[in-house]
Amino acid sequence: MVASKLVAVLSTCTLALAAAATGGCTASDGDAEPKADCSLQGHNQFLFELMKDAYLWYDGVPDLDYRAYPSPEALLVDLVTEPRDRWSYISTKSVDDAFFREGQTLGFGMRWSFDQEGSLRLALIQPGSPAGEAGLRRGDAVVAINGIDVEQVVSDDLWEELAGPDEEGYEMSLTIERADAEAFTVALRKAWYGITTVVSPRVLQTGSATVGYLMLTTFIEPSVSELDSAFALFRESQVDELVLDLRYNGGGRLSVERHLASLIHRPAEAGALLDITAHNDRHVDWDKRETFDDLDQPPLPLSRLVVITSGGTASASESLINSLRAYMDVKIVGSTTHGKPVGMYGWDNCDMVVHPIAFRVLNAKEEGDFYDGLPPDCAADDTLGAELGDAGETCLAEALHLLEHGACSTAAQPGGAGERRASPPREIPWRGLRREVGAL
Repeated sequence: MVASKLVAVLSTCTLALAAAATGGCTASDGDAEPKADCSLQGHNQFLFELMKDAYLWYDGVPDLDYRAYPSPEALLVDLVTEPRDRWSYISTKSVDDAFFREGQTLGFGMRWSFDQEGSLRLALIQPGSPAGEAGLRRGDAVVAINGIDVEQVVSDDLWEELAGPDEEGYEMSLTIERADAEAFTVALRKAWYGITTVVSPRVLQTGSATVGYLMLTTFIEPSVSELDSAFALFRESQVDELVLDLRYNGGGRLSVERHLASLIHRPAEAGALLDITAHNDRHVDWDKRETFDDLDQPPLPLSRLVVITSGGTASASESLINSLRAYMDVKIVGSTTHGKPVGMYGWDNCDMVVHPIAFRVLNAKEEGDFYDGLPPDCAADDTLGAELGDAGETCLAEALHLLEHGACSTAAQPGGAGERRASPPREIPWRGLRREVGAL
């Protein structure tokens, strides 16, 4: 596929954020498609020409000999605009389709995070995954991986090496410390499992308000039906406040993000603008102005929205916050978001799918470019020892306090514009689809 075909390819793609993939995008202009070159040089040439044409910062792509590189992944490292671009990546069509379309992924089914004390803990366990079936729990402390102390993993940056290849049966051992129990070691083997994207939807009371709560872990096609079911519960329960927990949401498809935005709020005027996608100056004809979805079910009767965030809140999650802020009061509880105000498409060559940053995302007021992240109105730490959806969990407790009292609690420190947490927990430097999935 040559660069001149990129417009036709783009026309069949679905917009997506946060290392999101469309997968399977093909030209549909009626012309015969040139046979793809699946050789190493063909992959490298495809990547190089794509970056010179569709990449948001194409004018910064260096002129180099792509034929000299041993893989497209190695070539991409030298093509991206550093340090601005932390997100462009390469995957495979089969993996992309399984995740974004079917809600299936290959891995262990666990998300881990560092707490404020510097301990590595399990933050989220996917039910039905190898980690879930092994009985691992949120809050379990991981002290060693494959027999290597966590501090050595951090100092030697062994994360990707220990995560291993994307192969069924690859084994990882974890040494676990759990409150009121002796330390133990568990061996996990990678397997395919289905992702639950809507976690712990429930209805809570705070003061006189009836509050809907849910955590959304990613924006993929199966999320639509999960979200519809959760919002049906909220409407039946007549909730008048909503807490949306996006602390572990690294993004996904913008079409799903727009569906969620439309479940939460829809302006009175038909065809109201939700967001703008703006491309580089070679492809201004790709720019789009997207409106709220016209759904059968009514939005919730909300005058405001509270969103729980962390440094893992990225891309489509941030776009949701930024887009709704143009129409309603959106408060952030937690910590500063990741800072990814740009998005990508998936272009495929044989089974290789390239995801270059290709557009900016702006709200209806043309606001965006939040590369430093979106700061919290009320700062709160992720209490990894408490269950998600528990009204006593620090972030949710702060959100409920804000709803009841209209202000942060005395324990929370409101953030200023562009302000970051003084001592945020360390982040694990996942890249590509692994950041998107948010779990191993």
